Amino acid sequence: MGKLTVKELESLTEQDEGRKLFDGDGLYGRVRQQKVGLVVTFEYRFKQQGKTRTASCGKWPTQSLRDIRKVRDSKQSLVDSGADPIELGRSDKLKKQLETAQQIENQQAELARLATETAARRTFADSIAQWERLELSRRKDGGSEAMRAIHKDIMPILGEVAIVDIKRAMLVDILDGVVERGALVMANHLFGDLRQFFNYALAREWVEAHPLAGLTKEKIGGRQKERDRYLSENEIIELQQQLPAAKLSHVTEYAIWIMLSTCCRVGELSQARWSDIDMENGEWHIPEGNSKNSKAHTIYLSDFSKRQFIQLQPISGGSGWCLPSRDGMSHIGPKSVAKQIRDRVRSNPVKGRGKVSEALLLTGGPWTPHDLRRTGATMMGELGVMGEVIERCLNHVEQNKLKRIYQRHELKSEQRDGWRRLGERLSLLCSSSTIDNVIIGKFTSAV
Repeated sequence: MGKLTVKELESLTEQDEGRKLFDGDGLYGRVRQQKVGLVVTFEYRFKQQGKTRTASCGKWPTQSLRDIRKVRDSKQSLVDSGADPIELGRSDKLKKQLETAQQIENQQAELARLATETAARRTFADSIAQWERLELSRRKDGGSEAMRAIHKDIMPILGEVAIVDIKRAMLVDILDGVVERGALVMANHLFGDLRQFFNYALAREWVEAHPLAGLTKEKIGGRQKERDRYLSENEIIELQQQLPAAKLSHVTEYAIWIMLSTCCRVGELSQARWSDIDMENGEWHIPEGNSKNSKAHTIYLSDFSKRQFIQLQPISGGSGWCLPSRDGMSHIGPKSVAKQIRDRVRSNPVKGRGKVSEALLLTGGPWTPHDLRRTGATMMGELGVMGEVIERCLNHVEQNKLKRIYQRHELKSEQRDGWRRLGERLSLLCSSSTIDNVIIGKFTSAV
C-alpha cells in the first residue's frame, strides 16, 4: 500500500466521510465532516507490552501531512526507546494545564495590583467628590460655598490630576493666583478647605503626606485683621436721615433697624418666619438650624424692635417669611441685604449709578450688616449692660468649659432689660435731628 499524497487528501468529498486512509508505518487517518468542512484526523497505532494502542498525531488540513508524519516519527522513537507516548502526552497536557493555571494566577495578581494602583491614583476630582458627599455636606450650607471656590480655582487646573501626584507647589501657585487678584480672604478660606480635604485623604491613605503641612494663613493670604467697625451714635442719626434717599426696598430698611436693635446676624433675619415671632410676648425664637453655632436662641424684642416687625408685616406679601423672596416662595438670601448696603457705601461711585452708590456712606466710612450687630452690642455696654449678659444676647458660646457646664442660668430678665435699654436709646437717636440734641450717657451696671 502506497503512501498518502496531498493531492489525494485534497480530492476527498463528502461521500468519503468515515473512510479510513492508511499512510503506512502505523499511521492512518479517518475522514470526518466538521463545521469547517472535511478533515482527516490521524492516529499512530503501535504495540507495547503486547497491547495495541493508538496515539493522536494531528488533524489535516490544520496541520500539513509532513508535520503529521513528524509527530508519528517522534512517537515511534519513544516506543522504540520503551517510553509510552500516550502517558507522556498526558503528562505534557497536565503540565500545560498547570502552566495555564499559573498564568491565570499571575494575571489575577496583576489585575489586583493594577486595581490597587488605580485606586491609589484616583483623580483630585473623584476624591473631592467623595469628600463633598461624606464630609463637606455636613456643613450648614452643605458645602456649597467651599465647592464654589474649588470649582472656580482648583478644578480647571487639578481636576484630572491623580491625587498622589499633587504637590505643594501646585496648590500654592493656585492660591497665589487668588491672592494676586485681590481676594485675600477667599485665598485663606480656600487654603483652610484644602487642608481639611487633605487631612481626610491622608486618613484614607490616598496620599502618603499632607502637601500643605506646615503652611499657615500668614504665608498665603495673610492673617485676617479683626474687624472693629461699629457705628457711633452720630452715625446712627446720619443713617436715619440718609435712608430715605438711598432707594432701598422698605424690607431692607426695616431689616437694618431690626439687626441693629436685636444684634442678630443677617442670616438669622433673612431666614426668619412669622411663626418664629411672638408679638404678644415680644419674643423672636431663632431655631438652631438658623443660627451660626446651631444653638437655638430667643431674642426679647424691645418696643423699638417690635415696631419694625409690625411695619414689616404688611409688606411681606402674606408670605410665611419675614423677608420673602420676590416670588414669595422662599426667603431672600443673606447676601441680598449685604449687597444692597455694599452698593450704597462705596467711596468711589460705580459708573451709571449716580449718587446712590454712596447714599449710605457714613462719617466713619463704609459699613456692613455685621457691623450693626457689633454696634448694638457696643451700645449695650455703654448703657451699663454686663458683658456676660451681652454675650448671652449675642448667642455666643461660653468659652470657659466649667462655666458652660455648671452655670446654666440664662439671665433672661437681664437680657430683656439689655434689649430694652438698646431699643430706648435707638428710639431717642432716631427721633433726633442732630447729636447735639441727645445727651450721651455713660452708664455702669449696679454692683
